[in-house]
Amino acid sequence: MEGKSAFMVVKIRFGRGPVVARRKGKNSRLALLGSGFLTLVSICLGSLGLWRLFQDVGIAGDFIFRDGILSHWQVWIASAALSWWACWRLSQYAKQAHQMLSAEVEVADLTTDDDGSPASLAANM
Repeated sequence: MEGKSAFMVVKIRFGRGPVVARRKGKNSRLALLGSGFLTLVSICLGSLGLWRLFQDVGIAGDFIFRDGILSHWQVWIASAALSWWACWRLSQYAKQAHQMLSAEVEVADLTTDDDGSPASLAANM
């Protein structure tokens, strides 16, 4: 080993990670979380829209924004409606995913016995 440098080969082996499922609706929990958050956002936007509308009528006090695009009640009500629609769509997505998962679990329960072994299905003729 005179005059030569020795190289060391290091092999790093990682364990297998979680398997990525290729099924529809796997983000249903995130959709429910987003739906809950958008519900609160749409309530806030709607209340700001009503505040601005009542300020125009003369029932409420001064609004936060005096001029600009955010000073119009139509903008606030439209954004509240848009966020409410997005909330509805996310909750429908989560509901469909939950129904599909329930159907898959029922099929899996039908194909196995109580002890986990495959069930033998027989047709009565």
